[in-house]
Parts: sequence; C-alpha cells; structure tokens
Amino acid sequence: MVLGRQAESYLRPNLIGGSLDRRLSVTDADFVRAPNFLAHDELRPGQDEMIEAAHEAIAGSGSHLAAAPTGIGKTAAALSAALDVAAMSPNRKIIFFLTGRQSQHRIVVETVREINSRRPSEQRKIGLVDLVGQQSMCIDEIRFEFSSLFSRLCAEKRSNRQCIPYLQESDGLQLKVLEDPLHVSELVEVARKYTQDGRAKPTCPWKVAREAASSADIVVCDYNHLFHDRVREASLEAMGIDLGEVILVVDEAHNLPNRITQGMKRVLTSDLVLSARLELEEYVETLEEASDDAANLATHRMRRTLAALERIRTDILAWMRVQSQALVKQDSDESRVPNSDLLEVLNSALQADLEATPLRLDEIAAILSEVRIEIDPDLDEDKDSASERLSELLNLLQRLGESSALALVFSHGVGDSPKVTTHLLDPGIVSGPIFDAVAGSLLMSGTLTPPEMYGELLALPKEKPLTMREYPSPFLSDKRPVAAAAGVTSQYNRRGAQNTKKIRDHIHTILQETPGHVAVFTPSYALLNEIVGEEVWHGRRVLMEEPGWSKNRIDSLLRDLEMARSAGERILLAGVYAAKLAEGIDYQRNLLDAVVCIGLPLAPPSEELNARKEYYEDRFGRERSYRWAVQQPAVNSVMQAMGRPIRKMGDRAFILLLEDRLLQPRFRRLLPENLNLLTCPDVDTTRRHVKRFFKRHPNPAVGTE
Repeated sequence: MVLGRQAESYLRPNLIGGSLDRRLSVTDADFVRAPNFLAHDELRPGQDEMIEAAHEAIAGSGSHLAAAPTGIGKTAAALSAALDVAAMSPNRKIIFFLTGRQSQHRIVVETVREINSRRPSEQRKIGLVDLVGQQSMCIDEIRFEFSSLFSRLCAEKRSNRQCIPYLQESDGLQLKVLEDPLHVSELVEVARKYTQDGRAKPTCPWKVAREAASSADIVVCDYNHLFHDRVREASLEAMGIDLGEVILVVDEAHNLPNRITQGMKRVLTSDLVLSARLELEEYVETLEEASDDAANLATHRMRRTLAALERIRTDILAWMRVQSQALVKQDSDESRVPNSDLLEVLNSALQADLEATPLRLDEIAAILSEVRIEIDPDLDEDKDSASERLSELLNLLQRLGESSALALVFSHGVGDSPKVTTHLLDPGIVSGPIFDAVAGSLLMSGTLTPPEMYGELLALPKEKPLTMREYPSPFLSDKRPVAAAAGVTSQYNRRGAQNTKKIRDHIHTILQETPGHVAVFTPSYALLNEIVGEEVWHGRRVLMEEPGWSKNRIDSLLRDLEMARSAGERILLAGVYAAKLAEGIDYQRNLLDAVVCIGLPLAPPSEELNARKEYYEDRFGRERSYRWAVQQPAVNSVMQAMGRPIRKMGDRAFILLLEDRLLQPRFRRLLPENLNLLTCPDVDTTRRHVKRFFKRHPNPAVGTE
C-alpha cells in the first residue's frame, strides 16, 4: 500500500491533507520541513529535532540513532518521521516497529489512534497490525500447553487441517483490523467472538494479523521477526513483504545487541547428541513404514546420519573427558576452547564414514531439521526438540566456526554435565545485513549511550546516511534530581557489614522522607536479598522481585501499587537491574516517588567476557574494549532503572545512586553530559535533599497525557 508520492521538491501532498512545505528558518538561509503525522497539537522540546533528523536519514535509506530520554515523545516522533518518508515513496513502504515490551505495543497503537483522530474524515486512516507470539494470540485450548509442545501441536493441527479457527477465511476480519488500529489483546477478543451472517466464526488472530500485514502501514512486533533468521524468513514470506520495503524502527534499541547474541547461544552435550539420535531413529522407523521409493532414498541418508551421530557422540565424550581433566588441574569450572578443536572432533567423526563421500555438518543439520516425532501429551519441559537444537548448533558452527566472532566455552561445574556453550561476540554479523537491506531505520532508546557504540556493535552501514544524536531531557532537573552518595559501593572487595549498614541507612532515610512508593534496584538477587530481604523496613510493605516473574504477576503488581497508593499504604519495591521491574514496566501515573539504585551491575569475570574484550580490542581498539564490553553496559542498566519513575511530562521523583564509583571520572564520563549530580557525603545530606524536594513537589502527577 503506497501512502503518497512526492509531487515536487517544495510542495507535496501528504496523508493529513494539508501540504508538506519548506519554509525559511530564522536564519533566512536554511529550509525547515514541516512535520506531518503528528499525534498532538504541539511538539515537545527536542521532538521536532528528532523528527527532522530521523526523516532525513530514513529518506536517504540510512539510519538515525537517537539517544532520547523519556518524555521527549520518542514513539510519536518516530512514527511521524517514518510515515512521512513512506508517504513520499513511489513504492510500497511498510513500517516495522520492533519492541520487546508488551506495554510499548499498546503505546504505539494509542499513538496511531491519536494520529488518525487528527486526519480529515475523507482520508484513509493509517492501518496498523499488532503482532506477538503465536501462542499468545491462540484461541484454541492448546494455548495453555508449554511453548515447545504448543508449537508442535499447532503445526500438526494446521497441517492436518484440524484447527477450525485457522481454516476460517479472514477477509472480513482483516478489513476490520486495518480500518481501526487494534491492540493485540483486542484483536484476539474480536477474532474469538467474530460472527458472519449471524453465525459464530471464531478465527485465528495470528493468521489474521499475518495476512493483513502486507496491506498495513505499520506492523508492531518483536525483534525476532527481523533479527532471528528462521523467524524472519517464515514471517516475511507469509506476510508477502520484502525486506527492502521495510522502514525499520527499533525501540529500546540498547537491548538489541544482547537480544541477538543471546538468541545465538547454543549448548552442546553428549546427551543432546544421544537424544537427537533417538528422535531421528524414531522418525526413520515411521518413514520406513511408508516403504515407497522416495522414503527409501530419504531413510538411506538418515541411516547414515544415525551412524554419524553415534560416532560424534563417542568422540565428543572422549574429548570432553580430556577437557574435564584439564579443568581439574586448573582448579577451574570453565575454559575457552579453540573452535578448530571442536570442529576437528566433529569432522573426524564424519570422515570415518565407510561410504565414498562422507556427510558434511550442514547436511547433518538439514536432516535433523526435518525430524518430526510423535508428540508426548505429558511433556512438561519447555524447550525445542533435541533434533532442532542440535541442527541449529551445527549450522552455527558451519557458518561461524572459523570466525573469531564465535567463542566456545567448555564448562564442567560441580553437579553439572560437561558442555560446550557458543557465544556470539559480534551482533553486527546478524544485524548488519538487515540494516543494509531495509529501506531506512531509526534506533532509539533513553539509554542508547553513546550512540556511536551501538552503531559499531550493530554494524550499521556507513556507506549510507548515518546520523546520531543525544537529545536533552525535556524535564527540569528540579522535577527529577539525581544524587550520588559517597562511601558506598557494590564493589566486591569493599563489601562488608559497614558498607551494608551505610546503604541501608540511606534507604531508611529515603523511606522516611518520601510520601509514596519507593523502588530499590541492585545488581543481583543475592545482593537484593542481603540488603533488602534481611532487613526490617518499618511502615513499608515490601514487594521483592523473583526470577522469571510472568506478565500476569507484573500486571497484578501494578494494580497493587495503584490500590496501595489509593489506600494510603506505602510500598518498598525491590528488584534487579535489567530484570522486569527495572526495564520491562511502565510505572504510569507517577506511581514511584523515588528510586534507589545500588551499585554497578558489572559483568562478573568469565571466559565469555574475556573473549568479548579480546574481540572488541581487535575490532574497536584497546581504549574502547573494556569500556564497551563492561563499563558502559553496566552504567546503561543503572540509567534504565533511574528512568522508571518518569514516564511523562509533569512526573516527579527523587533518584539516589548508592555507588561512589559513579562520582569518579572513569564512570562519571559514561553518564549523559547534561546530568547534574548532587553529591551526598553522608545520610544527613541525603535527608536534606529529599526533604526539600518533596516540600517543593509533595503530590504525584497522577493524571495521564
């Protein structure tokens, strides 16, 4: 669907029905473009600059990196710029808005509704499709199964034409989706209750969304839809969309490098090889029952693969025994192993094939990817089949085994089986070709700091326009003062009873002087329990985060905070950096009055970290190596937590950093230049700052924008 076309260089039609003009700036020398597709009557400070910078980069098929703090209106700015470029294009352009947060899906939908409400009635509304995981959109009873079992059941029901909602024609629902933007939860409900000609016709929401995507202007989805090879190929093909038609907006882009590298992590054990062999053997027996010529040809190669897997398992067991003995001598739990060593073990096992032409690793991987086994209805494990996991691992080794961008770490801890874990050190290997292929991109986050680091890590193409900027916060520092305490730290060799007491004293002071809820974040669950869990906090109900909290638990937590505030109850919320409470939640309506950030979540020493620093030094230089591999990610995690209480103009909160290293030049330089830090040498100073702040701003901004 083409939104509009450029008519001439200075006056061109646009979707809103006015004109997109260039006017003389105050210097009477430069031309300024009037932005369109605005969600509000007035632009916020910095928002107009972000719209213009993003528009210029995307229009040139390039990229813009925006380190834009909360409150600047990133979502609205991104959509305005991207929609303007799509409107000017003579060819179809579809905006993919990628986010890893469910709450952001809703914000995008609401923003597009605001844009549509400002459009003249005679003009077509912007079409949007909101898409999440297949299981989350399912209306069949199988949606309650574990994810791996669900995927296999869903594929089986669809292939056997047993899923009635999936078989339903969805043209009418697609039109409804495109007429007015629906959040995914609304789409699921509409699809479940859909009727046609007075008859109930529940229809698969996931199918509706995928089939409507090619006619939409905006698709909202997870990072995996473009940055996971298998998912991208399946999704774009099903949607009928070419990567070159995509204008890409990446929200919370500071998470993208880690999402890519974690998505490429694989684990090899002898048990994995055994399980994959047993699955393949079961599949071969099923095929041989068909006993036709095609099946005989296929099973012959599979029988060879079975023999190869048995040799691989035998050789892997012997090789791992040697590696384990070396760890015992080193008194260590892990060691880095040369990629060539593992490849030699695997290829040696394949070369032992008695037939003339041994199978290759990629051929073994391809055969394993075809395995279909009988589904166990009592399966209670949430993981892919062994065949799928081994296939992906072998493909990864075949692709990157000879590259320094892939590190292999052997480990054999107490009580664990010996294993080899793959670590992708360069996310740009995955992301670079994607950014090069799309029609233009905007990457944005409140902690995309420094932007040039993310441009390098993600391998944004430099032969195309590439711009980056750190935008100033639209909030007055008076509404969000940030103080850092001296003499407290999470540094391991400085921990102790006295340090813990000082940290707790600062927290007690904040709690005594703060009228509402306070959130505390630490680098680890162990430290969280030590500082918060083992202390008594009089006058506060404590809610402590636990690993793996579900979306339902998070939703209930937000309701708890709202109800507690209404009842005059004050809560101490305790969480961990980079977990759900510190990054995955929008605390709307100024729910948090203060945030306390304890320590720095520096990555602990590991063979993976050593490999990453070494790789970064080779690629980016020694000065950037430690900073980009260790320091900056830790500081950015703290900054994410700092931003939790401020979600809109008018919100106010006091931020306290309990880490004196942030006052030292080597870490202070990693914080935004425009961040003014108050220094608290003792608890009394902290008390004075907090008391004065809430005297000036006693009431939270409970309204919404």
